[in-house]
Amino acid sequence: MEQLVCGFNSLNNDLLLDIMARLDGSAMASAGCTCSTILPVTRDQNLWRQLCHSTWPSTALQEALHLLSSSSIGGFHRFYADSYPLILCNKPVNENYPKTPKCPKPETHVCLSDFASILDIYYKNECVLSKVFDGVPEVVNFYQGNNMGCNCGGETNPSYHQYDENNCHCDIDDDQSLGLPTTLYYEELAKHLRLSWVLLDKKKGKAVNLSSWKPLSVRRNWLNNGNYEIHFGCIIPVDEGVLPHKSAKCIISATCKIMQNAGHLKWKEISIHIEDITGAHIGAQQSLLVVNQALYSLRSKNHLEVEKGYQLYEEKKREMMKKKVFQDKLADWLCMSIHITVFVICLYPFVLPS
Repeated sequence: MEQLVCGFNSLNNDLLLDIMARLDGSAMASAGCTCSTILPVTRDQNLWRQLCHSTWPSTALQEALHLLSSSSIGGFHRFYADSYPLILCNKPVNENYPKTPKCPKPETHVCLSDFASILDIYYKNECVLSKVFDGVPEVVNFYQGNNMGCNCGGETNPSYHQYDENNCHCDIDDDQSLGLPTTLYYEELAKHLRLSWVLLDKKKGKAVNLSSWKPLSVRRNWLNNGNYEIHFGCIIPVDEGVLPHKSAKCIISATCKIMQNAGHLKWKEISIHIEDITGAHIGAQQSLLVVNQALYSLRSKNHLEVEKGYQLYEEKKREMMKKKVFQDKLADWLCMSIHITVFVICLYPFVLPS
């Protein structure tokens, strides 16, 4: 019987590295499982470093390099494996998905200083903004001369970063931006804008992407000078001890203004907050507990499945709101009936004939 010979054995290591460098993360990981000759090549940290830099340009910043090079993170390949797939709130039926990694123990307190945030914004597949923050900033302002405090959870010593407003924009083709109807601006932003917000636990060495990559919604806020608000985010499954409904919604809101005369988007601010299924904002410390559990959530590279989970969450939210409205109306009718009954009983002796 003729023995099969792997053709990659005849290739030198430099050529294999050049071949692997042309693949994306999923293809490179799959290639490493097919041949013992390729496996050591696909574990080369320089390959994963380049792949992370091309996917998240913020990882090339000095602050990110220092974090990702630490022993707790486990290298760029682990960061990519944690950050590239998106959070999947519902496990698909009849799918061979791995079991959801469980949080070692329900934590009652999470320190803000344990986290770092890695932010990248893309427009038409080009990165227009990359930043690394300590902690989880509530609001990122893009006004010249103003500072942004990464103060979430009542920390007394927030770190600050300064931005130049003139550099916080991305160009839009003049023939596509100037004079367009408002509805086309919505389509333009929804089609070409992408955002990544990777949360990194510096102590545990785990990371998770809190964004949806694509916008979940685009609207214009006329009360805020007509600025456009683009929402990204995810649905985070949590333990019942953290939230009774076992799920929370992470919302990343990016505010920008279309400068028609200059032909570009000018960024105003980016904010992040957590809300429960009723739409109520969650406090700072409880929000940290939620994002901490996001580190152990199920992930998927299939964005359609992620969007389907988001839609199911919104349907569940609408059903709960309908049920709450019905209960409120029922309570109002019962209260009104009791008042009418009491009024009639009190008035009855006075209307009786003598």
